[in-house]
Amino acid sequence: MHTKLILIVEDNEELLCSLERHLSEHGFRTISASDGFKGFKRFQTEKPDLVVLDHGPPRVNGYQLLEKIRHFGDTPVIMATTWNSHDDELRCRHLGADDYLPKPIHNAVLTERVKSLLRRGEDRCANRPIHYRKLTIDPDEYTAFVDGPLGAIELKLTNSELKLLAHMARCPGQVFERADLIYACFPDSNMLLRTIDNHVSNLRRKLAGAGIDGYLETVRGVGYRMRNLNTNPMAA
Repeated sequence: MHTKLILIVEDNEELLCSLERHLSEHGFRTISASDGFKGFKRFQTEKPDLVVLDHGPPRVNGYQLLEKIRHFGDTPVIMATTWNSHDDELRCRHLGADDYLPKPIHNAVLTERVKSLLRRGEDRCANRPIHYRKLTIDPDEYTAFVDGPLGAIELKLTNSELKLLAHMARCPGQVFERADLIYACFPDSNMLLRTIDNHVSNLRRKLAGAGIDGYLETVRGVGYRMRNLNTNPMAA
């Protein structure tokens, strides 16, 4: 079953192991990096749901990494620092950190902060319009449009198709297993895995009919993803 993915960027191996163990015990998946350069690479390739970021990892420090992350959107970031001062917290907030924790970190406190931020993000983003290349999806209005040469083209989607398209469009490039899509979009249903294949096939046909073929990609043996056609605005 799908669980949220947490990236921890921390050069203290003992603390890193402790945080990973505690978060795993509470149902989260974790990935880690011991310096900011590797952390940014993992952020780009694995697209975590939340980042726990030490202020001073080697090569790229926490503040620099936070700025890079903010160029890619609003992934929640918790900044951890040994500098327990009001000015330091203000700096973290100014650069876009969602939360701030002084070290030493209490595992239980971190876990509750992680849960709170993820809930807040889900509430905020659930019905916000999604804009991706020529595609605009409004989950609240159950509408989807393609920016065509003569104006907006409305996609005639079923509610199920729109939920799937919106979920994948929120995270271009992220691979979703069929079971993950069912859990995220249809949590109370008994939908079969092959039903997802049928919905994706219909979505491909409708997108192609509106002039944007190739947006949905099959990852053989795994699932589906919205192909990431954007150019990275930042180099590592």
